[in-house]
Amino acid sequence: MSRKNKNKNKPKDSEIKAILDEAFEEDISEITDLAAEQPAQPAEHSHLHFIVGLFVIIMSIVGIICSAVFAYGRIVDILNNTGQKSELEKFIYPVVICDPPTFEQSQRFRNDTMISAAAWDIIMYADKTRYSYEFDYIIVPEIDIEQHAAQLFGANLTLEHHTISNSDVSFYYDESIKSYRIPEEPQFFTYTPKIEDITRQGDIYTLRVGYLAPVPSWIQDTRNEQRVPFKYMNYTVEKHGNSYTLISINSVTDQVTDISGE
Repeated sequence: MSRKNKNKNKPKDSEIKAILDEAFEEDISEITDLAAEQPAQPAEHSHLHFIVGLFVIIMSIVGIICSAVFAYGRIVDILNNTGQKSELEKFIYPVVICDPPTFEQSQRFRNDTMISAAAWDIIMYADKTRYSYEFDYIIVPEIDIEQHAAQLFGANLTLEHHTISNSDVSFYYDESIKSYRIPEEPQFFTYTPKIEDITRQGDIYTLRVGYLAPVPSWIQDTRNEQRVPFKYMNYTVEKHGNSYTLISINSVTDQVTDISGE
């Protein structure tokens, strides 16, 4: 390429001067406005930090409240013997189902009630997979009935094994195999125990037991009211290590007969 052509493509001094003039003539107010906008970014971060800090404070307060409520609930449970009441309700439940009359351990307890309570104890708490099945019945050896009766009423019992039959549920005794045929899951509406008070003298516990009558589920669901016991009984039990034995059942004079929960 000739020197003449190179000089032809080179910008003229007048063009360079025009470009520089245009640059220096830029409106300085626009630059000032742009600079004024820059501090807005730290303000946004400060707003975000405030929100995060507030959230942490709120969650801390919620945690403190939840801990206080939990601690209060535990204290109430301890004061009300909630754990022990639940344990004893489970123990006496098979007996309450049978709704036995009053008795003292020194007297002979009804044979039918002991067998029925032992059968219910097996239905409710035993490992039923160890038994053989016959349709909807489990085959329970009479020795198991005796063992569960002893757990409820004490040792040295003498049971006269025979069929216990009523209109609601029956336990059929087969003397040929020394066993009972017991329904696996009987559809039976019965009282539910609610222990309202426990008094103790050494290893002897006296329980004020409310009998909650069976109520259809639609009544419970629609009324949303606390159920009132149909009647009260005093159960006396003796503690042996981690187990209990039923000593007596006595009636309570201040009975309640409104089973509707009103």
